[in-house]
Parts: sequence; C-alpha cells; structure tokens
Amino acid sequence: MKKKTMMMFKMSAVCCAAILGLSATNLPVHAMAPVQSQAVHTKALVMKPAAAGVKVHEKVLTTASKYLNTEIKVPQLSGMLDKKYQEELNYIILSHAEKDLKQWEKDAAQAAAEAKANHQKLNPYDLYISYSLKSDGTGTPAGIVSLEVITAGSTGGTGMPRIDTYNVKNKAAAERVTLADLLGKNYKEKLDADILAQIKKNPDKYFVEDYKGTSTEQTFYIEHGELVIVFPKYSIAPGSEGSPEFRFSLKGQSADSAKPEAPKTGKDVKFDLKKAGKFQNRHGITMVSLRDVAHQLNFELTWNKAAKSVELHKNAVWTRIAIGKDTYAIAKMAPKALGAAPVIHNNKIYVPVQFVSEILNAQVQK
Repeated sequence: MKKKTMMMFKMSAVCCAAILGLSATNLPVHAMAPVQSQAVHTKALVMKPAAAGVKVHEKVLTTASKYLNTEIKVPQLSGMLDKKYQEELNYIILSHAEKDLKQWEKDAAQAAAEAKANHQKLNPYDLYISYSLKSDGTGTPAGIVSLEVITAGSTGGTGMPRIDTYNVKNKAAAERVTLADLLGKNYKEKLDADILAQIKKNPDKYFVEDYKGTSTEQTFYIEHGELVIVFPKYSIAPGSEGSPEFRFSLKGQSADSAKPEAPKTGKDVKFDLKKAGKFQNRHGITMVSLRDVAHQLNFELTWNKAAKSVELHKNAVWTRIAIGKDTYAIAKMAPKALGAAPVIHNNKIYVPVQFVSEILNAQVQK
C-alpha cells in the first residue's frame, strides 16, 4: 500500500474538529468502510421506550454572497419527551450551522478580494450541510435517538468533512448516550481490539499503523440495532474510503435509565473570581481563564491541538470544551449553551464564568 501523503486544507475557524473542503459530487453523507456487522459485549439495560418516534424537520440557510455556493439543511427535532432538552439541542445544532456559514462567507469574501488584487479569477467556495436521523427512538436499543450532521466545505478539490453526532435517551429527563452506557464501563479495550481485527482483515484499505484506538470523544451513532463507530476522513484510511465506519450489533439492548451523575465538585467548592484572569466580551459576559479555573478546582487539563478542544478531568468527573463552540456538558447532563463560546485571548483559553457555576457546579465568589 502506498505511503499516506500529507494534504493541506483551509480550515474554518469555528470548527472544533477539522472542517475542511469537500466537493458536492463527493459529499459522503453515508460514506462507510464496508465491514461486516458483528456482536460486541453489551450492557444489559432496561428503559421503557417512547410511545412515538422523534421527528425531524429542516431549516434551510441561504447566503447572499456571490463568492459562496451553499446547500444547507439544518435538522430540528420534534416529539422528544423532554421539551427543554429538545429546545437546547435544536438551538445548538442551528447555531453551529449559522456560525459555520458566517465564517465561510467571511473566508470567501477575503479570498475574492485577494484574487482581485492579484488579477486572478476566483471560483466560488462551497459549503454543504446535510443530516440523517439514524434512530428515532422506536428501534433497538429502545428509546435512543441518534442524529448525524455532516458539514463539508470546499475551496476547490476534495477535503475532509466534519461529522457531528447526537445520541440521546428520549425520556422525561433526557440524557446523552455514551459508549459506556451501551457497552459497559470497561468497554474500551475490547472495542479497540474488535475494530483493529476488522482493519487487519482489509489492510489494503487502511493505514494500520495510524490506528490508535477509540478516544474519549469518539464519534458514533446508532442505526438499525447497530453501534456505528466513525473515524474522520484520512485519519486511518485513504480519502477514497471516505469516513471509515465499523458496525457492531446491539440487538436486544436498550438505553440506560440511570440518573445523570452529578459532578463531584459541588456548591461547597468555591472559585475566587478575584484571583482569576478575566475580561468582559463585547456582549458584557465575563470570561475567565480556563487554566485558573482548573487550578483552583483541582482539574487536570489536556489540550487537543487537532480538534481545538480541551478536556478537564478530576477523578471520575470529565468534561470537554471546544474553541468557538457554545456547547457545554458534564457527565450525562444535557448539553447547554451559556451565551459565549470558549475563546483564545492573549494566548490563553477563556470560558464564560457561568461554566464554573452551571457546569462544574462550584460557587463563584466575586
């Protein structure tokens, strides 16, 4: 197999993962490495399924820019039992699409200005957003809603789409679905080995040496009673393979009905705002230094340069924030927006002060 070559792409500043170009003819809405579905050890869970399936309607976004071609269909869910969770999730999905569109309009206009100054012709950029409702909550495992959103942009040529998946337990107090919910707490070693075994069956299709196992932020969805693990395009296979997927049977299983795990911080833990680096953004929201937050509350930080994200963990408590993405959650709580996304300011990462009180559940002392 030929050695994998490096490729350069134009990156949108708002993406937490690498959002890069893809032409319309190559948009891999269902790109999948052909693998045989196989069973994995699953956790025996019980939850009463929703009476009716969740529905999805789309909101179409357009642009007035003559330098950008778009086809943007943003999914909005309806019929969830937890209406507040549904509202917040729809807001998050729509706001991400709107931010992506705004950034691509800006990039395309800037490229057009540069081309004009250099007496060159610019072919319009392309931005496509599509979706697929993989599970509506009436299938197996019972009660799980699984949605995939693909964002793909092109400055010319091929590229790598961003794939976002949303997996939710549809019940009165909705929760995110995790791989541990589906496969048990100690799932990683076996799952990684099962994926590696499938890769080794088709070594000509994959970069075997680049496979490092699944991550804590692994992309996945549920479809037709199967768990589908998704890897980014080019990460473990040539671009011709699209975004590799590996399927495992979950038949006979259902979603975990356990209550969300509360963060171990608690209101008895205090955060001294006076001792933290801070500034006010243009909307008047106080932004605080994430490193100072972690130091005072005894969290460890891990920076993911490729995804432009940071993991915070302390004992069993874990959360992740992404630059430019106004989405926050911890443990199994519903993701929520706080009115401001994490930003890099003076070479430091800042988050809204509400992150401390509403996500980490600590008391802010002013």
